[in-house]
Amino acid sequence: MAANPPSNATQVARILYKEIFAGDLRKIEAKSNDSDTGGGARDFRFGSYKQLTKVIKIMFPQVVQEIRKRDGVSKQIDVYKGQFHWKQKGANVSKDSFFEPPTDARGSEGRIARVHEYPCFDAKLIPKAGEGNRVLLMLIQRNDGSVWPHFASESSLRSKGIWDTSVAKALIECLDAQRPEGRAVIGYRDFTTAESYCNGK
Repeated sequence: MAANPPSNATQVARILYKEIFAGDLRKIEAKSNDSDTGGGARDFRFGSYKQLTKVIKIMFPQVVQEIRKRDGVSKQIDVYKGQFHWKQKGANVSKDSFFEPPTDARGSEGRIARVHEYPCFDAKLIPKAGEGNRVLLMLIQRNDGSVWPHFASESSLRSKGIWDTSVAKALIECLDAQRPEGRAVIGYRDFTTAESYCNGK
C-alpha cells in the first residue's frame, strides 16, 4: 500500500477518489502514448471539476502561479499546491503536489500532472483490476491535513474488516451508482461535514 492510510473514519477527514483504468497505468509508467512518437499526457484527470473544486482547494490549500497555454496564448493561471505523503522503506516521505484547473480542450477536467514522477503512484502498488474488481485511486486527507495517496480494489472495500464500514460504505455507494459504460467513478466524501459527491448520482 502506497500510503499506509488509516482505515478508521475517525482519523480520516475526507477522501477524493477516481477509478483507475489501463490508460492511467500507462501514464504512471510514462507510456501513456501507445506509439513510439513520444508525447502523451502524464496526468490523472478528474472530471466533474466544478463539483470537486471545494474539496480540491482544501486538500491542495496553496495557490501558485504557473504559465500555461490558454486560447493559444501563454497565460498565468492559478494552480493548487499541496503535499503528498507516503511510506518508503519504513520512513515518512513527502513531495509537493499540484492540482491544475481544466485546459481549453477539456473544460470539465482538472488534473494531477506528471504522475510518473511520484513514487507513491508506483504501478507495482496498484491492485490488479478485473471483471467485478475495479480499482480506485484515493487521496486520503487525515485530520492533521496531510494527504496520503492510496490504491484500493473494489474487493477490499467490499470485504469486512479491511476498511472502516463508514469509509467503505461511502465508496461502495458510488461504485454501485449507475453511469454510462466506460465512465470512470469519481467523487469525494468529507467526513467532517458529511458532504459528498458521486458522478453516478
